[in-house]
Amino acid sequence: MHRKQFPNLLIIAGSGRKVGKTFLALAVLRFFSEKFPLVALKISPHIHDSIGRARLVASSEGFRIFQEMETHPKNSGQFLEAGALQAFFMETDDSHLAEAFELFCRECNPMNHPVICESGALGNLVRPGLLIFISHSNADLQGHKLDAMNQADMVFPAKNFSTREIISKMDFSENKWHLIS
Repeated sequence: MHRKQFPNLLIIAGSGRKVGKTFLALAVLRFFSEKFPLVALKISPHIHDSIGRARLVASSEGFRIFQEMETHPKNSGQFLEAGALQAFFMETDDSHLAEAFELFCRECNPMNHPVICESGALGNLVRPGLLIFISHSNADLQGHKLDAMNQADMVFPAKNFSTREIISKMDFSENKWHLIS
């Protein structure tokens, strides 16, 4: 399967909940937002009843995209506090992810700013500039999670990594996330 390239996209994926995806995303946002504007995106397959003060950007039968309007303790609300120019939250199942992400790129990031995205499935659909995967050591990975780990540029154990070390291995230049030596 050909995956469309999005070099300005950094995806942080993981083997499950509570592995450190948001912790790493916030560290990356804090560091790089001092250098250039960043857009942050959290993608979830779960419908959320309480989304805080957010603006509905798009809605379809299979997805909803919200723009965060203020900081709050949930992942996408923390992205603003960490320095994101804009932060978005997308609810979608895998069957509508391509359509939802295409709309996000067109409507939410028309200036093609660098994007930091927390998503478990997007890396199987598109080819980001960088894909980081965080995994529990005892995780029995299957399906899209195993595929994401195998495609990752960097893999780290859950909650046992140095954000400083990870950030020192990556950069953004010429509108592309990439590893540095």
